[in-house]
Order: sequence, then structure tokens, then C-alpha cells
Amino acid sequence: MKLWWVANVFWLVIFSILAIVIGTRQVDGAGAVQTPEIRIITFIILGVAFVFILIIQLIWFYFVRKRIRLS
Repeated sequence: MKLWWVANVFWLVIFSILAIVIGTRQVDGAGAVQTPEIRIITFIILGVAFVFILIIQLIWFYFVRKRIRLS
């Protein structure tokens, strides 16, 4: 169960850092100037990645809880 919490903190830190980088950068890696529209699209993509990781974490949590109850 501790590993699950460590993994959640890890993902939270990664997503927080990425959100800060996306919110503060003026030019992306391809050299395109970051307009508000492009930032919103980038945040949506980050949100989709977050939901994907969240679903995996919840499935993992379900099996960890199930295993703990059987012990």
C-alpha cells in the first residue's frame, strides 16, 4: 500500500512540474510562440494523460485493497 502512495506522490509532482512549465514557457521546443489557445490545448493533452494515469492507479488500488483484505 505504501508503494501506491509513493507512486501517487511521484505522479503528482511530475504533473505539477509539467503544468508549471506549460504555464510559464513563452516558446515551446519546436520554436512556436505559446498563445493562450495553444496553452489550453497543451493543458487538455496533459489532462488526458492525467486521466489515463488516474485510471491505471485506481485499478492498481483496487487490486492492492483486495489483496490486503485477503491477508
